[in-house]
Amino acid sequence: MYFSAETLKALRSKESEIELIYKYLSSNYNDFNFRNARSREFAMHGLSRRLHTMTRAIKRVFSILPPEQKDIPNKDILSDATINIQSFIFNTFGAIDNIGWIWASETGQKNSKGSPIPDKFVGLGPKNTSIRQTLSADFQKYLTTLDEWFENQTNYRHALAHRIPLYIPPYIISDADRIKFEEICKMINTAYLEKRWSDHQMLVRERDRMKRFAPVIQHSFYEETNPIRFHPQMIADFLTVEQIARRMLRELNELREGA
Repeated sequence: MYFSAETLKALRSKESEIELIYKYLSSNYNDFNFRNARSREFAMHGLSRRLHTMTRAIKRVFSILPPEQKDIPNKDILSDATINIQSFIFNTFGAIDNIGWIWASETGQKNSKGSPIPDKFVGLGPKNTSIRQTLSADFQKYLTTLDEWFENQTNYRHALAHRIPLYIPPYIISDADRIKFEEICKMINTAYLEKRWSDHQMLVRERDRMKRFAPVIQHSFYEETNPIRFHPQMIADFLTVEQIARRMLRELNELREGA
């Protein structure tokens, strides 16, 4: 297996908590006493729905392409997993923006000096300084620790939307087998052209024994992006959104108490 037994146990443990986290956050945001209808819409029909989609995407990927996977999956399974991961990435990005919009709507979409904040500057990422500066010092400090995570999210979201869609390789070849694999591929083509069918089948079986499945995903090969192990990354991203959402609830409660 690609993951160790210890890692698999940790992944399954965290996956089992996702549904409860979604229900907790959805309940707290949907029941919050917002000042205006726009904030409530971003909470109920933005953040809550995105969290549900993210939860379903995790459950679906862990079901059809589990981290315990040993055999090389077929094309349909890879496609279904890719679709769910792509949806997860878009909604992770969108969930964070929705949290930013909830805060902006509740505070009148004004910066720390009282000037209006244009829509394009609403968000919680490193470049959204106008919004960050209206948050508590503790929350600002926490978001700063996530700057690299925000940049990675932006990179994968923009690649997916505008450049190269995410891709799960159907199999990998170890560095130790790479030269031999390429030689056998050439021999397979030669056997096929010469109609040596028994040799062809034998070589195909030998080639296929070198193939291994790795649960990773990436976008551009030209940009030399590093493959990401998508099972732990989906869990980590969901839990990061959870922490941001929980901290924002505290900010909102403090805002209400200070009104």
